[in-house]
Parts: sequence; C-alpha cells; structure tokens
Amino acid sequence: MSELAKEYPFIHVYAQQKPRQPVIIKANTEGLCVLLNAIVTAIAYQQTNGTAEIFDGDAEVYEVVVRLVNTHDELAPLPYQIEKQ
Repeated sequence: MSELAKEYPFIHVYAQQKPRQPVIIKANTEGLCVLLNAIVTAIAYQQTNGTAEIFDGDAEVYEVVVRLVNTHDELAPLPYQIEKQ
C-alpha cells in the first residue's frame, strides 16, 4: 500500500445510496483539517459558504462547499439532481 502524500488534502465523501445509510467521509489528516476549516468558516461567516479545495484518490481536485442553513426550506432542496433518461 502506498501512503497518501501529506502535502495534499485527500477526502472522499460517499453519499447515501438509500435512506438511513450513513454518509461516509474518508480523509487523511490534512483533508480533515481543510474540511474542519470550511465548517468553521461557514459558522463564522454565515453570509458566505465555507469551501475546501481537496483531492480525491485519483488526484483530481474538487471543491467541498459547506453551507449553513436555518430553515427547513433551505435544507430541503438538493443542490443537484440526477437526470433521468
């Protein structure tokens, strides 16, 4: 097994496949620190989102967005929807 490079924040966020399944987050220490900073930013600066630029296992860069919401209406809509064909 090869170790993850410590200079890069690696995170995988696995979405639920069906109701009541846990969401799983796998990350190295650097990835968890970047995610934690995004969460703190979302709490401290409620008018903006907390964001974290991270890498997945394929070394692809992507962004994790942490948004603080205060109502059921803000929580309910999915930020994206899978197209049905």
